[in-house]
Amino acid sequence: MYRSLPSFPASIIIGGEGIITAEKVWFDGALVAPRDAKVSLMSYGLHYGGGIFEGLRAYDTPWGRSVFRLEDHMRRFMESAKFLRLKLEYDHGELCDAVRSVVKANGSHADYIRPIAFYGATPNLSMNPQGVPTHVAIVTVHMGSYIGDRQAREGMDVITSSWEKPSNRATSLIAKVCGNYVNSTLAKFEAAEAGADEAIMLNGNGTVAEGTGENLFIVRHGKVVTPDLASGVLEGVTRDTIIHLARAAGYDVEERPVTRGELIVANEAFMTGTAAEIVPVRTIDGVLVDGGKPGPVTLQMQRLYQGAVRGEDARFVEWLDLTESRNIELMRV
Repeated sequence: MYRSLPSFPASIIIGGEGIITAEKVWFDGALVAPRDAKVSLMSYGLHYGGGIFEGLRAYDTPWGRSVFRLEDHMRRFMESAKFLRLKLEYDHGELCDAVRSVVKANGSHADYIRPIAFYGATPNLSMNPQGVPTHVAIVTVHMGSYIGDRQAREGMDVITSSWEKPSNRATSLIAKVCGNYVNSTLAKFEAAEAGADEAIMLNGNGTVAEGTGENLFIVRHGKVVTPDLASGVLEGVTRDTIIHLARAAGYDVEERPVTRGELIVANEAFMTGTAAEIVPVRTIDGVLVDGGKPGPVTLQMQRLYQGAVRGEDARFVEWLDLTESRNIELMRV
């Protein structure tokens, strides 16, 4: 019934550099070797997408390795679990400690962290997961640049997907539920087959929602604009970070519905996500975004974001969570 996972490495070098297996994964309360993390082939989560996940990044700072906005990510993790009725045996603090432990165990290669919780073995493959045990795992990935180094510098080519973002009547879009991302997978396939780097999905009202794994921002008439939560977007931690950074830099930030037409006439466009970080958009449906080069606001947001995550901006050290020490006061000296 159980399948060992030695062929599913817990840490992967992305971009053709090969595969590096992490020393440890965190699985159901303990640090174990990847080969000892075993999942039933009868798992409800495997068959029906009944699970939730998070994505976090770790960065080097002047005070050591830090996980950016760890507590915010794990708070959303617990909220997602509540939506799916997953009964976690660990509280918020214990899960944060688990993330710190797996990052510390795997060293500098652990720059991306993926906590996941899912329903385990169901004896009769019923759609009702009541009474089914819950498993929690945390794995690390050496991701580097998620979209690509060239795209991060020069901008990416984006299409508008024919696949519509589900409505909030169909599922909870503020929860990171595994099954929700089938929609993103279809849009990502469509983008790749069209030779694009990413896809933008519209919602049922025909206004802009988000990318397959990123929130979207545009700059128009000097204002920074992003689709509001009612537009069917994830309540992204990086999205929230950029809103804070932009307002601190003096920009007027609007959260509101964004039309497809506004994308074409935008002065700038960029996408945000924990994995993607801040990536400029070069073209949308083949149309250059204001000359096809990253604009000044986008470049400023990239700089401010990197300053915040790497501890170079004293205003935002509260967002850092050191794996070795949590003494924020030391970082202010």
